[in-house]
Amino acid sequence: MRFGIAMMIFVASVIKLLEALRAWRLVRPLSGEVPSGAASGYPMLSVIVPARDEERKLEGALRTVLGQDYPNLEVILVDDRSTDATGHIMERLAAGRENVAVIHIEDLPEGWLGKNHAIHTGVQRARGDLLLLTDADIRFHPTTFRRAVAHAGTRGLDHLTLIPELRLSGYWLRSFVAFFYTAFLVLRGYYKANVPSSKTGVGIGAFNLIGRGAYQKTGGYEALANRPDDDLTLGDRVKKLGMRQELALGHGFIEVEWYSSLSELFQGVEKNAFAALDYSLPRTFGWIATALAVMVWPFVAIFVSPRRAAALYLGAVSAQITTFVVCNRFLGWRVIFHALGYPVCALLFIYALARSSLLAVARGGVYWRGTFYQLSLLKSSQKQSVRLPSKERKEG
Repeated sequence: MRFGIAMMIFVASVIKLLEALRAWRLVRPLSGEVPSGAASGYPMLSVIVPARDEERKLEGALRTVLGQDYPNLEVILVDDRSTDATGHIMERLAAGRENVAVIHIEDLPEGWLGKNHAIHTGVQRARGDLLLLTDADIRFHPTTFRRAVAHAGTRGLDHLTLIPELRLSGYWLRSFVAFFYTAFLVLRGYYKANVPSSKTGVGIGAFNLIGRGAYQKTGGYEALANRPDDDLTLGDRVKKLGMRQELALGHGFIEVEWYSSLSELFQGVEKNAFAALDYSLPRTFGWIATALAVMVWPFVAIFVSPRRAAALYLGAVSAQITTFVVCNRFLGWRVIFHALGYPVCALLFIYALARSSLLAVARGGVYWRGTFYQLSLLKSSQKQSVRLPSKERKEG
């Protein structure tokens, strides 16, 4: 019995390693070549930047948006009910720039999450054939937009989403984020977004570049009004409608200080970890049980199991560490150092899932940016957002 369990965990670990190697081949960096061409050759790109109480990081981030070398650019800044200097910073940076508009939202309509409503409002104002949905703390290389539009055009993409380079401090925060990325890419299988025949889709809030027609086919943010995981769901709808999507590495071209500490990270994922598991406690506990069995127990079982089973657990541990290294190869030699914390990071991952789920159930909802959203409303919206109307399916 123990040998059979060890064999199953070993096989599962090897399968994930093979998926990591496939992800390495499929998820490639954004092209490093700066495309040339006349301004008339670039479609209008409308960049939507929603922000609420972002005065600390906003100005530095927006200057990298306004400093892009993209020749046909429209920037729409949406101040979502901010109580700090966010709106004033936007107005000051927009002054004298004909291609920059500022929208101030004073009230949140019923049935909407704040950020989602802000993006929807910005898109309604946008004139571009291409839409870039991004966050207010993202910093870009001056050529990022031109590279991304050329990359999407060359590959015939309806939707391009980029993995940002994360500025992090502290060993455990870096290690946990590297583990989180491994789970994102392989355990959740989001690398499959780059497989045309797959229905697995993904979006990353830092950079969602999407054609207006594709955006409209998905139902836009009206279909995502109450989704805390709006970026993931947008990408999911793109793929399920049969449109072409790609996930790429944006390192060197897009960066963000994601969180400054582990406690801040746990608070940040509090709003969407449970949402990503469809607000289902059975599904959440299933993930937790699987993670304990596959990603934590083998590190203990090596020392307490009979020799044959222990050898299989050692193989499972080796496969999982290799998976971590393959997924985070961009860290260079430091990835080995961070891999040493793998079992602890697995426990932190389990804690984050459990915390998000139990807090949502105990509170009857989630807090996001100072606003409380009822769990019953979120669940109802989640069921609606995963449905694709028959008309949309035909168009896709």
